[in-house]
Amino acid sequence: MAKVAIIGGGGREHAIGWSIAQDLSVNEVIYFKGGDAIGKDTICRCINIDGTKKENQKAVADEVEKQNIDMIIVGPEQPLVDGIVDFFSERGYKNIFGPTSKASAIEADKFYSYDLMERARIPQADSVKCKTIEEAITAIKERTIQDTGSVGGFGIVIKARGLTGGKGVYVCDTVEEALTQLPQHIKSFNSEDILIAERLFGQEFSVFGTSDGERVVPLEMSVQDHKRLHDGDNGPNTGGMGAYGPAPIANADIVKRVAERMMTPLVQEMKKDGREYKGFLYAAVIMTGSGPKILEYNCRFGDPEAQPSVMMLKNGLYQPIKAALEGKLDKINFEFKPGASCCVVMAADGYPGSYEKGIEIRGLDIVAQIPDVKVFHAGTAIKDGRTVTAGGRVLGVTSYSPKGILHAQARAYAAADIINEKTNALNNKKVFTYRTDIADKAFKTR
Repeated sequence: MAKVAIIGGGGREHAIGWSIAQDLSVNEVIYFKGGDAIGKDTICRCINIDGTKKENQKAVADEVEKQNIDMIIVGPEQPLVDGIVDFFSERGYKNIFGPTSKASAIEADKFYSYDLMERARIPQADSVKCKTIEEAITAIKERTIQDTGSVGGFGIVIKARGLTGGKGVYVCDTVEEALTQLPQHIKSFNSEDILIAERLFGQEFSVFGTSDGERVVPLEMSVQDHKRLHDGDNGPNTGGMGAYGPAPIANADIVKRVAERMMTPLVQEMKKDGREYKGFLYAAVIMTGSGPKILEYNCRFGDPEAQPSVMMLKNGLYQPIKAALEGKLDKINFEFKPGASCCVVMAADGYPGSYEKGIEIRGLDIVAQIPDVKVFHAGTAIKDGRTVTAGGRVLGVTSYSPKGILHAQARAYAAADIINEKTNALNNKKVFTYRTDIADKAFKTR
């Protein structure tokens, strides 16, 4: 029987741990540091050491040794960039799943990833790397890109170079809008290193795979994230307001093609750089009129894309990750159930700006009785025995249905509405904000 540790305690980490816990050969899942509500899951518990912080690496390692933990899975990008895999490797611990700090540059450094894709001839948006605001202003003024995709239009995209928690991209319709937004964008991310990119048009989808440094084996199901706060992809960028899969825009054959032509060549090129990549690899893709192009790569599983993905897996994540760590990538088999899954993120009212914490949540007990619905905790805490809000993205209400996406969507929203109504009634005010159109794009492609 195996003990598995999860670094991180958000919705993605809850989903990964929940999936791991389904395997009969796992007897305990331990979070560094999960919310108390996550620790209520069967065979799961939380240790009060925040494994996402670099200064806690030694404390986590000491606890891993003390607890005789067999496998570690790193959820968020920050500890990967901070070198948690390197730290454990130096201590002789090899069963930690995630890329090294150098390999994590694929997400942490947009300049590096852009150059890497150019070398590997991976289709992407034409871009200009700028190291000062003056260079960025020049690039914006010189750029009037006409879309070559499936939907006509113009536009400019401003991308921060470093880690931004999924919020570092600003899409502009005009040169004037880009010039107005640029100073605030630089101030928000405290860097003049900016990528000024062509705006691509089309539907976006995500592909996830596992890499052993030589090749990538994908989860043969595409997922669509919804980054904007409001319905119709309007409002400010967020860490993600919901996701569903499989996305009709990219079937299993397209997913395999993305893995073969856009992910495997990437890790092979990285190996030449001395940045051997092992772990989850996430490709954000857009389907343009000239075919799929890469928007960005991430060095971990997506959030909230992990939530519907694990709901679709037949046998969970433990065996595939174990095979990857043992160097048996050819044995990895991600089997999916028929049907579809939908995740609706319930965020604190005011997110992604300022919001209140510590508000009691009601309705979770009712939703727990609904078949094939799982509420993943992203920003909650237990206070005096009550579940309360403790973050921006609070809950990921996720459903599965063998009948397809329409039924999965309806089930997820029925559950979200129960939580919303019960919580609002208790507190006599609006507590949550959530989109009402997650998965609607699935119907528009038919």
